[in-house]
Amino acid sequence: MGAPEKWHLSKAISVSHLATTFALVLAGVVYITNIEKNVAVLETQLANVQMQIDFLQKTHGEMFEKIDKKLDQMIDIIHQYQLKKDN
Repeated sequence: MGAPEKWHLSKAISVSHLATTFALVLAGVVYITNIEKNVAVLETQLANVQMQIDFLQKTHGEMFEKIDKKLDQMIDIIHQYQLKKDN
């Protein structure tokens, strides 16, 4: 039996290796850029949703105040009616 073969590491870089490495790097850059665009769109949508929530809270607060006033008026009317009924 002959001597075992030793490891051999070639220092040459093939064109196909360079091409695939370049393609992977390019694909990574495109992917990250797409993620950044999606994040920007989501941030804009989040800002719009927050504005809608603020508007709805303000509007609902005003409506609840009106309802509360009307309920107070109804309670006063019922109370006056009961006082007249008792007399």
